[in-house]
Amino acid sequence: MDTLTRPAIAFVNPSVGFSDRRKSKPIGLAYIMAYLEKAGFPSSGFDFGDSEDDAVELAALYGLDRFDVVGFSVYNESFRAAVAMAEWIRSRRPQCLIVLGGPHATAVHEHILRRHPCVDVVVRREGEEAMLELVSCLDDRAKLTAIRGTTWRAPSSGSGSGSDGDGGGGGLLVNEDRDFVPDLDQIPFPDAEFVSHSGYPDLTYYDEVQGRLKAALTICSSRSCPYDCSFCGVLTIGRKYRSREAERVVAELLHFRERHGVDYEHVYFSDANFFVSPTRALEVAEALYEADPQVTFSFGTRVNQILKAADVLPRLKERGLRFIELGIESASEPVLERLAKHVKPEVNVAAVRLLKRHGIEISLDFIMLDPATTLADIRANMEFLRETGFYDYVPHDHLYSALVLYEGTPIRDFYARRFGVVFDPDELPSPFTLFEVPEVQRFSDTLRAFRKQWQDRIDGALARGELALASIGDDGLSPGRASHARLQLDVVSLRHAPNLLTERLLADAEAGFPLLDAGGLEALLPRLGHDRVPLHDLIERTGAVAREAGFARAPGAVGPHGRD
Repeated sequence: MDTLTRPAIAFVNPSVGFSDRRKSKPIGLAYIMAYLEKAGFPSSGFDFGDSEDDAVELAALYGLDRFDVVGFSVYNESFRAAVAMAEWIRSRRPQCLIVLGGPHATAVHEHILRRHPCVDVVVRREGEEAMLELVSCLDDRAKLTAIRGTTWRAPSSGSGSGSDGDGGGGGLLVNEDRDFVPDLDQIPFPDAEFVSHSGYPDLTYYDEVQGRLKAALTICSSRSCPYDCSFCGVLTIGRKYRSREAERVVAELLHFRERHGVDYEHVYFSDANFFVSPTRALEVAEALYEADPQVTFSFGTRVNQILKAADVLPRLKERGLRFIELGIESASEPVLERLAKHVKPEVNVAAVRLLKRHGIEISLDFIMLDPATTLADIRANMEFLRETGFYDYVPHDHLYSALVLYEGTPIRDFYARRFGVVFDPDELPSPFTLFEVPEVQRFSDTLRAFRKQWQDRIDGALARGELALASIGDDGLSPGRASHARLQLDVVSLRHAPNLLTERLLADAEAGFPLLDAGGLEALLPRLGHDRVPLHDLIERTGAVAREAGFARAPGAVGPHGRD
C-alpha cells in the first residue's frame, strides 16, 4: 500500500436479499463512520441491505473499486454478497485494503482468511477504535498487522492475490482482543449518510393515545446484553453491557431534529436489551419527558425483567412508554430450555398479562419452530397465543417463524452435534429444512404454502378494511349497504384467519393429515365472518366495502401497533 495521508474509505452493508422489513441505515457502520470523521478520516457509506441485484453489478455501479479501504459489515445472510464484491474489488484494485467486520466475521474470522484470499483483515467485535488505527497507519505494515482486535493472514502465507482455497497458506496473525469501548458517550452520534440502493422510507409511529401520526427516530442507548440466550448473535460480539447517560440520549434526539429539520416525537430504542437496568430506563424516560412531554418511546426486553421491575412500569407509561418488544420466543418448556431463556412458560404468560393490565402494547418476538420442535410444542404455542389475546395481533409473521442457526451461536453448535454434521461456515442453513419430526416438516411446508398464496391478500384487505372503518360512521356507508358493525366483524375475522388456519392444520397433523391428504390446502381453509363465508369471499367483500369508502388500494405494509 502506497503512503496515504487521507485514504479514500468506503463502508458497505451488503445485501441479505429481499426484505419486507423497514429499511433504516446500518447503525453499526454509521457509528464507525462518525468516529472516523471526528478523527479527520471522512468516509463514504453504501447500503445495499435489501437489494436483490447482483452483488458485482452493484459494486461496479457504485464504483467500489475507487477506494483505498473498503470495510464490509457482514451477517450470515450477507456474507456471500460481501465476498463477491470483495473479489471484484480485488481484481480491479489489488492494493485496496479489504476489511470485514460484524457478527459473522467475528465468529469465523480465521476461516474467512483461510478460505477467501480477497479479504485482508477481519476486525473482531466492536469496530470504532480498530478501524481508526487501521486507516491511521496504512503505510506501516508492522503497526498495521499488530492492531488489537484484528486477524490477518501471516506474511509468509501470501497477500490478497493468493488463489488457492486456503488463502495461500495456513499462517494467521490473531491479535489479542481489544477492550470494549468503555464510555459510549464519547462516541459521536451516528450522523453518517449512506447511498442506499432502494432508499429509506420515513419512519413513523401512529400514537393511538394522542390520535396522530408522529415522525420517529431510532436511537441505540446501550450495547450488548448480559444474558446468554443460545440463539442470539449478540453473544458473538460480547456480553459486556454498557449504557449511555440519559442526557446524551436526549441530546441525540435534539441533534437529529435540528440536523434533519424533522420534529421527531417517537423514539424506537434499538438496544439489544433496553431494560437491563429499570432505574436507568426510568432516568432516560424522565429526561425525554422533561425535554418534550410529547415524545413517546418503545423498547425491547425480556419477560423476566418485566416482572422484576413491575413497579417501574406505571411511571414509564406516564412518561410516554407506548409498547415493548417482548422476547417471548416460545410457550414450550423444552424449547425454552434449548434456547437458554432460563424462564418457564408461566413467566411468559405473567409478563404478557402484566403489560396488558397496564395498557402497554406488546410487539411480539416469537420462534414458532426449531429443528427439534414437536407437534406438542406447536400446540403449546397456539394455546398461548389464543389464551393471551394474540389472535388480534398483526403482522402474522410469528406464525411462520423458525429458528435461524447463526454462526457463532451455541444453538448452532448444539444442532451440529445433534445431527452429527459440520455446517459450512459460509452458509446459513435454511431453518425450514432441518425438522426432525416428519409431521412438523409437513406442517411447516403447508403453512408456508398458505403464507405464499394467501397472506399478502389478507394483509391488503385488512389494511383497506381498517382504513375504511376509520372513515365511516356507525350508521354504515349508504342505505342497504354493509354496516359498520359487519365490517368490524369481517376485519376481525381477517385478523384471525391465519391463526385459525394454523390451528386447523395442527389438528390435522395430530390426526395424521386426513384433510390435507383428501383435499389439499383448500380443505383446511376456515370459513369466516358473521355468515361463515370462504376466505376468498371474505377478502373480496372487505375489498368491495373499502372501495365504496374510497380505499381502492392498500396502503404500505403496516406493522404492529401503528408502526409502518
